[in-house]
Amino acid sequence: MSSPPTPAQASALGSAPAKAGLILTVLILGATVANINTSISNVALPSIASALNATDTELTGITDAYQLGIAATVLYLGAVGDRYGRKGMLLLGALLCVPFSLASAWSPNAVFLIVAQIAVGVAGGMLYPTTLSMITALWRGKKLTGAIALWTGLGTGASVLGPIMGGYLLDNYWWGSVFLITVPFALLVLVMGAIILPRSRAAEKAPVDHAGGSLSVVMISSFVLGIVMLPQGITITVAILFAVTLVSGTLFVWRQKRAPNPLFDLELAAVPTFWVAFVAGLVAFGALVGAMFIGQQFTQNVLRYTPLHAVLLTLALAIGMLPASVFAGKLIGKRGTRFTFIIGLAFIAIGFVEMLITWRAGTAEVWVVLAYLLVGIGIGMAATPASRSLSASLPVSKAGMSSGSMDLTKDLGGAVFQALLGTLLAVVYSRYFVQAFSSLPPEEAQNLGARATQEISSSYEGAEAVAKTLPGADATQLIDAAQRAFTEGKAVAIGCALLSVLIALGLVWWKYPKVDEEHALFAQIRAEDDKDAHAAAS
Repeated sequence: MSSPPTPAQASALGSAPAKAGLILTVLILGATVANINTSISNVALPSIASALNATDTELTGITDAYQLGIAATVLYLGAVGDRYGRKGMLLLGALLCVPFSLASAWSPNAVFLIVAQIAVGVAGGMLYPTTLSMITALWRGKKLTGAIALWTGLGTGASVLGPIMGGYLLDNYWWGSVFLITVPFALLVLVMGAIILPRSRAAEKAPVDHAGGSLSVVMISSFVLGIVMLPQGITITVAILFAVTLVSGTLFVWRQKRAPNPLFDLELAAVPTFWVAFVAGLVAFGALVGAMFIGQQFTQNVLRYTPLHAVLLTLALAIGMLPASVFAGKLIGKRGTRFTFIIGLAFIAIGFVEMLITWRAGTAEVWVVLAYLLVGIGIGMAATPASRSLSASLPVSKAGMSSGSMDLTKDLGGAVFQALLGTLLAVVYSRYFVQAFSSLPPEEAQNLGARATQEISSSYEGAEAVAKTLPGADATQLIDAAQRAFTEGKAVAIGCALLSVLIALGLVWWKYPKVDEEHALFAQIRAEDDKDAHAAAS
């Protein structure tokens, strides 16, 4: 018969709430709902374009609508949840996901779908950050790290599984069916959450900084819109959006420095364990989006895989992420956040190097799977310390700020990487063909026509469309050239992603505190939390 742990042992192990397994299951399901919604629209875009007669601009809006809704609101709604009740905020988010997802599935036109997806994103802004803030509030010590590891691995893995489920539904049902994937999960969260989740809110009764919250919505939404529209070029609209971002961002900082209860405490955010984790987490999640963005186009355009075949290969990302997240939780306890972060970013970098070396026309499928697996392991190893560090760096009263920041790393990282890599891919691809056309004899250029030339140089899909109008030999030659151009653009885009990961790795190496400093800082924060909780109870 084993003896009970001593107080010191119990303190080191940490604590968990009653019914911890059931509570964590509900919170992971909530994160799953939010994460699936980030990626399911991409796989359905060709079907949506055909069914709703959507323009390229409208398709871009559909892709980015959910991301816009959730990114713009997570900081504000996280603070509201802290003040008025995290459980209520989570249940409201799950509830609103259902009607807005149904509206998305049966949208009569593209504009209606965009609005519905923004609304689903706002519901996700209620749901997703609250799951992490409740974990932060209810768990302590090593048990907190383990809970975050499972939340990260299973929740993030859903962003990979979403398109796979979507591909199956598109093969068997109509385009709108992909937006129904999360409905049963949301209903399950709603029912189980109402029964199982304990009430949770900040001990302090401080008012919410609504002015700061409104400015954060304007600042983040204009920035995300500017980023996602950047691949179209530096237009007047893009310039206005970034100008609005600058003005609202300046006012937001001014407000946070003077507000008695700031939405985003700049002094707390200046702690290295917070801001370094934020930046490195942004790169890690951006790498996930970048790998899927480039990988899907490469496998379909260059390797000529079917969409379902290409999507199934991304299972390797999820297979790598889940065990890596769990292992990362244990490694953090032994070697600290800094060491685990570095290992994760190193795996991502190795995955991108493998893409650079092996991904070309005719490459074997095993090299695609291996790259996905390496990046998945790296993201699992990096996302867990990012989540844990952002949550542990702030007091429980600021759980909404930490969880909202975690969601921003995912959404901003995805938006920035997709826009940046998409722009590089398009520019290099177009330049390749501009050079090729300049060497054509005048009669051949005239026969091809200005419109066809524009379509070919604008996108791989345009080259395919023109190829269908050409004789067999000419069509084959054009497709081969398009594949070479895409491969050139792919190499530049991956090189940029690799450089970003290496910079993040260097930042963690030089700026993130070593394990003893980290433990001392987190112990101080938890001691203050315990003191505040005791004072509130007495």
